[in-house]
Amino acid sequence: MQNKISVKSLILLLIPIFFAFGYIVYPLTTLFLQSAPAFTDSFGSLLSNSAQPIWNSIALSLITVAGSCVIGTVLAYMVYYYRFPMKKFISAILLVPIAAPPLVGVVSFLFLLGENGLLTKFIIAITGMQTVPFIFDGWTAVIVVHLYSFYPYFYLFASSALMKTDSNLIDASYSLGASKFRTVFKVIVPQLLPAIAGASLIVFMASMASFSAPFIYAGSSKFLTTEIYFAKINGDTAYSAALAVILTLMSLIFLLLLRAYRKKNAVSAKTKGSVRVETALSHEHSGFAGTLTLGVFSILILLPVAALVYLSLIPEGSLMRNFFAEPFTAENYTKVFNDPAFFEPFYNSIVMSVIAVALVLIVGVIASWLITKKKISGGGLLESILSIPYGVPGTVIAIAFILSFSLPSVFSFFTILAGTFWILPLAYAVRNVPLMTQSVMAGLSSIDPSLEEASSTLGASDSRTFAKITAPLVMPSVIHASMLVFIACVGEFVSTILLYTFSTKTISVEIYSQLRLYNTGAAAAYGVILFAVVMVVVFFSRRTIEKSS
Repeated sequence: MQNKISVKSLILLLIPIFFAFGYIVYPLTTLFLQSAPAFTDSFGSLLSNSAQPIWNSIALSLITVAGSCVIGTVLAYMVYYYRFPMKKFISAILLVPIAAPPLVGVVSFLFLLGENGLLTKFIIAITGMQTVPFIFDGWTAVIVVHLYSFYPYFYLFASSALMKTDSNLIDASYSLGASKFRTVFKVIVPQLLPAIAGASLIVFMASMASFSAPFIYAGSSKFLTTEIYFAKINGDTAYSAALAVILTLMSLIFLLLLRAYRKKNAVSAKTKGSVRVETALSHEHSGFAGTLTLGVFSILILLPVAALVYLSLIPEGSLMRNFFAEPFTAENYTKVFNDPAFFEPFYNSIVMSVIAVALVLIVGVIASWLITKKKISGGGLLESILSIPYGVPGTVIAIAFILSFSLPSVFSFFTILAGTFWILPLAYAVRNVPLMTQSVMAGLSSIDPSLEEASSTLGASDSRTFAKITAPLVMPSVIHASMLVFIACVGEFVSTILLYTFSTKTISVEIYSQLRLYNTGAAAAYGVILFAVVMVVVFFSRRTIEKSS
């Protein structure tokens, strides 16, 4: 049921509406209109000649969602409810994949499991084999990289939801004689559904728009993102636009199906704010099997990062030699730090990311609150528009921005944005606003409305109710989302490579430049430094979440 909107809420609503139509609808519409003359013909041939990349992208995304959901949710459950050695350390390790930007993560696997990879050479050295009995390529490689990269979204979303589960319900279930299995699936899982649904949408869209892993590992397999790239470099703008439309439609269809599912399976269990950490489950030990599983999984998580660190500590060119015999050296770091322009890419990346996070916070929190709590008319449409960018490749967004903001307009505040510093954080914000909206909407959906109703009954204004009741309960979701947005922005590459100028070079572009020059050691050193910066952000974010919870 839609509520009457107040004047204050209406004024706030103008912010996400301006953002949605000015930086999502307008640029994408401009892109499609630019290719309109040949678009219809390309769209017709697309359905008959390009079915394979469409179905491959859908299948990859569904597999990624299912696998990431199982891995991330199970890990969140084990970390939250069970006791095991080095719990805080292992819980931090489980977040390592999100600290690796997409380009760095994909290259790390190449350095680890490629033909000349660290693990590949190690297996050959200890077994005496001429070649390893596996080839890290094709669908298997893409799926492994995707599961590694995307399970943390489910882990974070589920962890945030578990912090707000009503432990009284869990204890009551045990008191009534329910088994642990029944308690988990009848009491805990229903309270996690909003978070799982939000993570599913983010991961599905991210997988549909993924470029680096399919581009490097897919081989002859075709995906929508790689086909868009090849069409673009071949000058076939109409065909690439048609593929972009299909990619966007697939993400929107998944969004609508997920929203229908959430509406049909609305969870009645809401947190009342008095959530206790200790439950009947909290005192259980994971046991030898559980501890071993977590330990082995943690080692597997660290292997790609270890390969990156190792390559940063051996001489340049060691990949072509027996690099196990190479002595450790700091020459790659010395080379990097002695570069007069070393700090500029880091400065640009961090400042742009902070600006993007601020924009996403303002737009995402306001939109989520109005859609979820105020039930505004057209809220579903606004959510759909704000969710579109995560299902659109970064290349498409970049091209749309170049076409739209090469001339002054009301949305560029009557200046030319293309080629400036500001177009990059704006593109980052557009690309990542779904992370904030889905996370905050999941958090808001799990709050018992009776708390806010009681506050209003006692005479509190909407703003005071939000500040004193809603904000503290949804804060873990906001911090999680802000962290994810910062990480996604600080290592963003796909749209940056088209939008940056010499003065706005970012760290991801610098890493790519080093790789093109075959300076793998320097590229690895840059990657390690970036990874360290992100891990610091993750550490302080988790500490803040623990305190706020």
